[in-house]
Amino acid sequence: MGAKKRKPALPALDPYLAFLIFAGVGVGTLRLGMEVRSVILWSTLLGLCLYHAEERGIEARYSLANLGYGAAVGLIVSLPFALLAGDALRATSAKLFPAASRAALFQSLVFLAAPAEELYFRSFLQRERGLPSAALLYALGMAILFLPAFSGFPLILAAVTAAMGLLGFIYGYVYHRHGLSASIACHVVANAMLFFAPFLLGG
Repeated sequence: MGAKKRKPALPALDPYLAFLIFAGVGVGTLRLGMEVRSVILWSTLLGLCLYHAEERGIEARYSLANLGYGAAVGLIVSLPFALLAGDALRATSAKLFPAASRAALFQSLVFLAAPAEELYFRSFLQRERGLPSAALLYALGMAILFLPAFSGFPLILAAVTAAMGLLGFIYGYVYHRHGLSASIACHVVANAMLFFAPFLLGG
């Protein structure tokens, strides 16, 4: 019985090249509506990560303890802002997701945005290039994502980008300590508190 032929390996994908692909999609979709564009960008990250996983795999380090740790950090980080800056967050959420229904916004933030962003920026980029690069490019990636909403407000865009960079560093620290499942849980809770809860309270 002859030996099985090995499948030819896919060409390796550099994480920086993957980011350039993401940025190119971001530029190419600037004229689309925010809701459609964000789904395309998150789906692009997910596709790039699935391609990379063929070569390196995905290490989730799943456990209920890790999920709880990540969720607790996400709550601790985001709850003060949700309580003290609710009006500003509500305005930001409305600007970023102007036409999204509550159900569509929740599904996008929890089931698409958080996993897709963590898979690329932590499990792919941070694992290959380290936390500083991952946090910096996460901030830049979020600037690309939010650019149409704040193109006429450069100071607000800069503030949102800086805040996303800080969150990216926190997600990266959680990933470093407790793995991908914890960073996804942290990101999910932060998204829910910062973007969905203000949208919900806004009526």
